[in-house]
Amino acid sequence: MPTQQQIYARRRGVLLLALLIVGIWAWISIANPFGPSQPALVSTESSSSATLSAEAAPSGEAPVCQPGVVAIEVMIGNETETLNTFGSDATPLIWYSIVNTGLEDCKFNVGLRGTFFTITSGDQTYWSSKQCDRDGLTDSDVVLPSNQAVAAMRSPWEKVYSSENGCSAEMNDPVPTGGATYKIKVEVNGVISEEKTFILN
Repeated sequence: MPTQQQIYARRRGVLLLALLIVGIWAWISIANPFGPSQPALVSTESSSSATLSAEAAPSGEAPVCQPGVVAIEVMIGNETETLNTFGSDATPLIWYSIVNTGLEDCKFNVGLRGTFFTITSGDQTYWSSKQCDRDGLTDSDVVLPSNQAVAAMRSPWEKVYSSENGCSAEMNDPVPTGGATYKIKVEVNGVISEEKTFILN
């Protein structure tokens, strides 16, 4: 029979392993927002709604979305709201909302391989996720409910240029702030959003 001390040690080991797995998952999600993991889509109508993922769209259960049916809206803000002005100590979060405007549910590819954010000012492109590390990115089909907006996970933009060195703050210079005005747009599987304007103080 195992002693009380052995049972306690075993339970503590299981708990530490679970915490380690959760910690690694959280670090990957934050440190590498454009890495190999696929974007989760969550309903914008209720925080308790189920996450839409590739597993939620079995092949053959829904038709492919027809051209012109899917609308994309680029978003920028923080954890709780959209914003158009950011303080010097704020890190903008970027994401998008997607809606199927058709009369029936349909399947659409939201995989990171075909998702591109672009931040510009005037005629200059300051940051493009096309220059981020895109190794391992794949396609990911989800079923979009008819006329129900869903939103992608939010990812931080560190207010730096992108370049041939990638997108990280360690490898790139910070963009101008002090009231500088920028525009952001996103392309998802060939569907391009309207631009939105924001200011970095």
